[in-house]
Amino acid sequence: MTNQTKKPKCPLCGSDNLTKKKRGWTITTGVFGMNQMRYTCHDCGKKFMEWKADYS
Repeated sequence: MTNQTKKPKCPLCGSDNLTKKKRGWTITTGVFGMNQMRYTCHDCGKKFMEWKADYS
């Protein structure tokens, strides 16, 4: 049996056409969460944090 890695999907549209970027400094939160990863969906335009991605 092969070990398959699950690809993240957009929680809004279910697409796996995503870009992963490091979240930078923001005026509202400052440096809190600055090192977290953020996904952007190319199909619907939704931006979401890595922990909100659907891995099913």
